[in-house]
Amino acid sequence: MLTIVIIVALRLVIGWHFFMEGSKKIKSGEFSSAGFLRNAKGPFADYFRNLSDDPNGRKRLDRDYVLGWWDYYGKQANAQFGFDAAGQEKVGNLYKIYAQRLTSYMNDIAEDRKEYFLEVERLAKARARADSDDLQYELDRLDKKDKELFGKLQKWTKDIKQLQDEYVEDLNRLGRAAGATSTFSAPDPNQSRIDVVVTYVTFGSGVLLILGLFTRIAALAAAGFLLQVMAAQFPGSYGAEPVYYQSVEFTALLLLAAIGAGKFAGLDFILGAMCRRCCAQATSPNEGE
Repeated sequence: MLTIVIIVALRLVIGWHFFMEGSKKIKSGEFSSAGFLRNAKGPFADYFRNLSDDPNGRKRLDRDYVLGWWDYYGKQANAQFGFDAAGQEKVGNLYKIYAQRLTSYMNDIAEDRKEYFLEVERLAKARARADSDDLQYELDRLDKKDKELFGKLQKWTKDIKQLQDEYVEDLNRLGRAAGATSTFSAPDPNQSRIDVVVTYVTFGSGVLLILGLFTRIAALAAAGFLLQVMAAQFPGSYGAEPVYYQSVEFTALLLLAAIGAGKFAGLDFILGAMCRRCCAQATSPNEGE
């Protein structure tokens, strides 16, 4: 009995941890794994750095690319709010205003942006030459340079996102003035697909573990996520962060998957009983013959 209580408690505690982490990411709406991925260490570092859709900001710092999306958002707002000709003209004028603001901002950072991309290329070449036998100060220098470049990228992309947020808010203001009750929203340009995957894997795994539903699948999904986290900070690699806590939780999740912990005070018990009853009813006529 004590063993069962401990198994149930372990499932609930780990499930609650994943649920809360996923909930925080969903509520904030601004979760980004970019910093973690850029800081990957070990033999899989390049793989993790390239998981981001736009790791160095070549798209997000491209004026034409950004304006292409803003033009699309304007058309989407027209369709959602059902603007008449006058309303569509206002949307067009609004787009021109924000296009000018973006152009002005891009011109202000043009020289710094050009130097930034040159330094990104130099860093990539230096990393390609570096290996684990290099002097520690050289590896530290490369990490320091990467953090410096990431800081510049974050500032610029946040400024551009602020412009986008203001543009979207003004589109909604036009919609409210026209009597619309719905709200138009645009995706965060600084979030990539991997951020969405991480958010819902952690949240979904947490919910399923708490409920004890499809526990084996949920535990393996959560364990797979933690395995990726540990691989990104490969043990023994220079500069890698310790992954002791993740390794303990990873092992516990494998245990929950192996024993099917949802059959103890979980919905898997009810689901299993229903399946067994259905199977018994399906086979009983044959047994009678």
